[in-house]
Amino acid sequence: MGFLSQEDNKNSFTVKADEKDFKLEQDVQAYKDYAALSRERDSFAANGRTYRSFAIIPDIVAIDMLTKFGLDIHAPDFMHDPLNLRKLKKLIDTEYLALKTSNVRAL
Repeated sequence: MGFLSQEDNKNSFTVKADEKDFKLEQDVQAYKDYAALSRERDSFAANGRTYRSFAIIPDIVAIDMLTKFGLDIHAPDFMHDPLNLRKLKKLIDTEYLALKTSNVRAL
């Protein structure tokens, strides 16, 4: 038995479960394609912008970050902590580079 985590989002993850186990699966290719297009557009954008998107993070990757690295990017206060942001940016640059949406390198 399986179901989408978000019924109205064809790119959401699938939850598969039986009596004793569950498994989460997600095809993240649409997210990678979006990130690549965003990086390409970023290379032509003016450098003087004050805001830039850094990455797109599919739900399955957020779960992976939580289980492997202890980063709960969905925690209410996560983005308010500069240390968390540095860790997240470094992690994107080292482990999930295909999800970056800009050509900015983490510090």
